[in-house]
Amino acid sequence: MKKKTLYHLTKNLRDRIDTFIMRFSMLPDQALFDPHVMQWVRDLEQNWERIRDEALQMAATDIPSLGDISPDHGRIAADRRWRSFFLEGYGYRRQENRAHVPTTAALIDRIPNLCTASFSVLEAGCHIPRHRGMTKGMLTYHLALHVPADRENCWIQFEEGDRLHVCPWTAGKSILFDDTYNHEVWNNTTDTRYVLLIQVRRPCRWPARLLMEVFFLGVRYSRFVQDIRKNLDRRQA
Repeated sequence: MKKKTLYHLTKNLRDRIDTFIMRFSMLPDQALFDPHVMQWVRDLEQNWERIRDEALQMAATDIPSLGDISPDHGRIAADRRWRSFFLEGYGYRRQENRAHVPTTAALIDRIPNLCTASFSVLEAGCHIPRHRGMTKGMLTYHLALHVPADRENCWIQFEEGDRLHVCPWTAGKSILFDDTYNHEVWNNTTDTRYVLLIQVRRPCRWPARLLMEVFFLGVRYSRFVQDIRKNLDRRQA
């Protein structure tokens, strides 16, 4: 039998969980936000060149493909030109990776309610198909570090009802979004795109905060996270 992913195992509960979270959310239900609603964003933007310099020490081909280390990403990571350099995820720190990027590691340590942190790299021609995230309990943030000169041909787009938001990256600038809205990514250029990708818990009032504590504790010990840990450990062996 085909193993079910965390996404599929929680499918029947997800809508109810999201409805509960949004009852107590301190932010509206929308695809895109002003990134500066998160106080820590300015700190990252002010240091973006230092973060960029650390990221660009690593050639894209030295960073593992997401599909090779995360089976749960399945279809959307079939294009092996999408690469991820993990720094932290659900309380697990990749010390061997953090050692290469000490400034970035120190900066992400200041971010409250952090879920994951990584460098996300799209090589030339890479396409991430239309998909949606797992829960409204988490928001996703991009800090663009290296963007192809032909930036209009390197973008992420979001579906929000009848609206389509098309967002090319700009070096040093931020995007904050709810990834439960369908989104899709292209790099139709001959260059590579680097972003710092952060996921944080959505700001909520109690009791949604309690529900998220339980949910993310479950994610921490799920096969989804443990498979990534094991695959990264094998690369270090």
